[in-house]
Amino acid sequence: MNEDLLQNTVEILKRAKKVVAFTGAGISVESGIPDFRGPSGLWEKFDPMEYATIEAFHANPKRSGPC
Repeated sequence: MNEDLLQNTVEILKRAKKVVAFTGAGISVESGIPDFRGPSGLWEKFDPMEYATIEAFHANPKRSGPC
C-alpha cells in the first residue's frame, strides 16, 4: 500500500466521529468465535430451525433474538 494513502487514511480515521467496518464472516473465526456452518460450527450443536427462522423468533423472541 502506498505510504501516503495509508497516512491519509489514518488521519481521516482519527478525525472521524464514527467509523463502520464491513468485514467477512471469517474475521470472527480468526478471533476464536465459532462459525455457523463449519465442522465445529454452532449449527452442529443447535438446530437452526429452532433458532434461526422467523417462526422461531415469533414463538420465543428472547431465545432467537440477539440478546
